[in-house]
Amino acid sequence: MKQTMTRISLIAAMIFGLSACVNIPYRAPIQQGNVIEEGRAKAIQQGMSKTEVANILGTPMLEDLFHKDRWDYIYRLDKHYQAAQQERVTIWFTNNIATKVEHSTVAP
Repeated sequence: MKQTMTRISLIAAMIFGLSACVNIPYRAPIQQGNVIEEGRAKAIQQGMSKTEVANILGTPMLEDLFHKDRWDYIYRLDKHYQAAQQERVTIWFTNNIATKVEHSTVAP
């Protein structure tokens, strides 16, 4: 009886001890910026007003103080032990009308 309890205790101690050797702690995915949906980003076209763009994509993540006619929408997703996914939409305006639209994606 005593020998059985000793074995059970030893096995339990080994299991708990080995579980501490796992070096993969949990990391929650981190989202930053404006979520850019593919369909919405493609809906932005030259000739749209700032109001129309804001209705589709929301307010921009960055408004450059020195370049008021440029809006940047940036999104970054850091997943658990994978390369980060990044998307960026930059829109240039002239007289409150979109004149240039750039959409870039950095896939993992």
